[in-house]
Amino acid sequence: MEELKKLAQIIHKRGIAEDSLVDFKRQKPTKEWLLFDALIKGLVSSESEALKYLYPDSPSASGLKMVKSRLRKKLLNQLFFLEFQGQSFKASHAVEQECFAKLYQARILVNSGAYEVALPLLKQVLGTSEEYSFNDVAYLALRSLLHIYVNLGKKKEFAKASSQLKKISACMLADQESEKLILESTLELNSSVAARKKYLDRIDVILEEMHSLWINAQTYDTFDNYYRLSIWAQELKGNFQSIVELSDNSEDLLKTEKIHPQRFDHRFNKYIQVYAHLRAKKLEKGLQLAKSYEEAFNPSSNNWFAFMENYLLLALHSKRYTEAHYLLEKILSNPFFNKINKMAQERWYLFEAYVHFVDPLKKKPFKLQELVQNAPSYSKDKEGFNVAILILQVMYYLEKHEIETLEYRMEALKKYAHNHFKDSFSDRSRTFFRLLGVMVRTDFDPWETSKKSYYLYQKLQRIPTPGDAYAETEIIPYEHLWELILKMLHGLSKARAKA
Repeated sequence: MEELKKLAQIIHKRGIAEDSLVDFKRQKPTKEWLLFDALIKGLVSSESEALKYLYPDSPSASGLKMVKSRLRKKLLNQLFFLEFQGQSFKASHAVEQECFAKLYQARILVNSGAYEVALPLLKQVLGTSEEYSFNDVAYLALRSLLHIYVNLGKKKEFAKASSQLKKISACMLADQESEKLILESTLELNSSVAARKKYLDRIDVILEEMHSLWINAQTYDTFDNYYRLSIWAQELKGNFQSIVELSDNSEDLLKTEKIHPQRFDHRFNKYIQVYAHLRAKKLEKGLQLAKSYEEAFNPSSNNWFAFMENYLLLALHSKRYTEAHYLLEKILSNPFFNKINKMAQERWYLFEAYVHFVDPLKKKPFKLQELVQNAPSYSKDKEGFNVAILILQVMYYLEKHEIETLEYRMEALKKYAHNHFKDSFSDRSRTFFRLLGVMVRTDFDPWETSKKSYYLYQKLQRIPTPGDAYAETEIIPYEHLWELILKMLHGLSKARAKA
């Protein structure tokens, strides 16, 4: 009761800020509530719209300014009472927010002289922050505890907290240095292409330094910074085997609890593990992982669709077309499919077209003509989907033996290649387009095409998969498409012979 009495006295003495929170149960709505409700429902999106909505009879610019100011203050205060639960939040984020809230409460109590009331709060914060490796929170809690122990004359407790603070400070220095390195790297890697490539030349030295920080400090933040930058850098460089090893090792560390299971983003690691196996051409192992990891993702989330994209591509690259049909049906029949953005939906329709083209179903014919003739145009930074559409159009007209239309599409291919394939990272697409050019120059003769394309086909097989930042997306590997094209040329040859 003494603790409650002390809290009541502090709050009574300090007072409560007027209109401090949004009252969600208010029966008679205020101007602030009306503006909040209108913003949430999308009824207003500009100053003029807000003015007409709140003051339909006599617009008051000064009144709107006051309403906006009061609403902003209330919404900021409301941040202290948000619910950090559900699948959209990591469990560790909720714990961290709770630690900061208790730390804030304890600081108010310390500044008010209520040391005995603040002490158990700070001990809770310290215990939780040590358990979760929140070194920055532990550092602040220990500093406050030192002040309390001095004011309460607790020498033994002061000495223990002082020793803990020394250890935490060393961990904090490692975390801060690791954080500085990843932030600097993020700035460089997000800048121009030329600056990014130059920075990638020395990224291994930076990663080595970050790895050393992690090994020596053994904190979660030093590990996480090293892990995230490593994956990003190796992806940009196209070193997918390195990502396979890193994500596999991280999964092992998670199982042995050498990294905090509630702080580590295990879903992201599972996603990147499957993705890396796909890009490193470790297809069989990638399919096994994808099957075992699918349940980790909520089918109502965007993350599920992203994960299933890699799962589908693994099946396609493995020529498991029956499995690909099954996965595609599961994806397109997902009730949340219509909630993903339009560009993502169009990408799935493109995947569907490829699946049905390489493995058509007699019982379920697919109208490919409509998609080919009305294909969406993707932005330049999604170059691979433009490439995939152009290639699909060429193969469609080849299968239909529409040679004039096909030759017209080949001209579009040449123009696209000239405008976009100026970088070595487009080598695979460039080489495949050259293979298609051989097909045209031999007048679609299957034997001549096979003979004169031999060198280019061998070259295509030797070209490594490029890094994702520069890569074309191969829905079906070019090698598999070329095998299919040669078969279609034989079909065209037979049709010509009969004509």
